Amino acid sequence: MKKTILITGGTGGLGQAVVKKMLDSGYKVVLATEPNAQTVSHENLEIFEVDVTNEEKCQSFVKTISAKYKHIDVALLLVGGFMMGNISQADEQALDRMLTLNFKTAYLVARPVFEQMESQSEGGKIIFIGARPALQAETGKEMLAYSLSKSLIFSLSEMLNAAGKDKNVQSTVIVPSTIDTPANRQAMPDADPASWVSPEDLANLMNFVISDTILRESILKAYKNT
Repeated sequence: MKKTILITGGTGGLGQAVVKKMLDSGYKVVLATEPNAQTVSHENLEIFEVDVTNEEKCQSFVKTISAKYKHIDVALLLVGGFMMGNISQADEQALDRMLTLNFKTAYLVARPVFEQMESQSEGGKIIFIGARPALQAETGKEMLAYSLSKSLIFSLSEMLNAAGKDKNVQSTVIVPSTIDTPANRQAMPDADPASWVSPEDLANLMNFVISDTILRESILKAYKNT
């Protein structure tokens, strides 16, 4: 049976590479996008406009997919955002924005997806994107709101693994150093992108996690030459 893969954030710098890889691998891809997003056309790609910051919309989206395809094998939750700023600079607005983009969007989709996967005999896999600064305080303090929001992803994944272990629902956080996207190059113009990880490399890693039935690592670090 062809695997059904739900993807959020599939039109971003990372997401486009991931969507392409999943389609090239022969999966059925269901993509949640914002209105008027530019997407590719493919016979195995179905696109839904979903506000992933809205709980009711997320619940309805997952319910619709579950009813149509009867199962969700994998969820790749890729929505996110980045913002520099230390404790003096990261005000309430910055914190709210980072929590919404990096944690709330993941949580609101993961919740109904997890419930669906628990009901499936084969379980399922949920993959999140973490961040290296969330694991390293010395770096994280300079992008505080971002790092704090990403740190919650690790806790969420760990708790989902504890809750889903008897139903074969697995959660993995992939932790890149810095992803080489146009947005990150613009946000960090003075940084050296030679040590950054390409979206294609991360897409390949996700494909490996999806296809490997033995892997049980809850955190996978993807650091390039750093």
